[in-house]
Amino acid sequence: MTVSKSVARPAADEASQPGRGNANRRRLPGGAMVWVLVALILAAIVLSKGVFVRPSNLTTVLYQISVVGVLAMAQAFAVISKGLDLSLGATAILAALVIGDSSSADPQFLPHLPLPLAIVAGLVVGLVVGVVNGVIAGRTPVPPFIITLSTYLVIVGVTFMITQGAPVTQPDQLLKDLGDARVWILPVPVLLWFALIVVGHLVLSRTKQGAMLYSVGGNETAARLSGVPVARIKMFVYGAAGVFAAAAGLLFLARTGSVSPSAGSEFMLMSLAAVVVGGIPLSGGQGKIKDVVLGVLILGIAGNLMNLMLISPYLQMAVQGAIILLAVGANQRLAHGRGQ
Repeated sequence: MTVSKSVARPAADEASQPGRGNANRRRLPGGAMVWVLVALILAAIVLSKGVFVRPSNLTTVLYQISVVGVLAMAQAFAVISKGLDLSLGATAILAALVIGDSSSADPQFLPHLPLPLAIVAGLVVGLVVGVVNGVIAGRTPVPPFIITLSTYLVIVGVTFMITQGAPVTQPDQLLKDLGDARVWILPVPVLLWFALIVVGHLVLSRTKQGAMLYSVGGNETAARLSGVPVARIKMFVYGAAGVFAAAAGLLFLARTGSVSPSAGSEFMLMSLAAVVVGGIPLSGGQGKIKDVVLGVLILGIAGNLMNLMLISPYLQMAVQGAIILLAVGANQRLAHGRGQ
């Protein structure tokens, strides 16, 4: 009888246990950020009096967030491995400058290349920067924050020295056509972002490197003792992040038709903000690409709504800061409720 009573514990007793009932109530279908996104969309529809859901506006939102969306995926690779990449914005702009100038009919500081080779050169630049970050992170005790901050400063200094601060304004016309092209109503840069979302998801969920990435982020010492090549995985992580950053630079160049050496200062912060808002913990070892997409959409929709309401850009920065703080606090509370 005693065993029977302990097994068939009343539901009310379960709910009264510290943390257990709260954790069950907090496990919302799809995750808390999905419901935040739904609430934000409903608020945008009401406050904009329906303007938000017009196809032209929805397309604009996706078009505007495509670059940050790709950079946020690059940041997610680093964060899941319990790292951080502060050089992503500078890497994206460096790759864009390489692609734009070398594909121009009148290059200013690089030899002329056909557009396909110029794109390859830009992606290689991103790969090299990422691999350098990864090698240092994997083979030295220097924290990734310091490594990638140093890389950021080096890239910015070299970029300004080579370009003398001059922007690239005449890339290959095909790039501009790519940025303006549409398939049905979706701009090509948005479709490329969607394609990279699939690539990032497959890498993290279906490859051996993705599984080892999570193990390194969860417990690097245990991963090393289990035979995981930690240094090689970190090189893979930051190398992949560098390639994604270069791809973001390509999308930025195609979208704007020009690029300045100083254009990437906000990219780094926005990419990290999207990762945090999406619910990926900075402690590493957790997170999915869908979380990144959620974070990008939440920030993008909030920004678009404030534009539609004619809110000052300076106040928008304050609101975005508040969103990030609230998102981190909510995710920390949910994690504590689950006993993580």
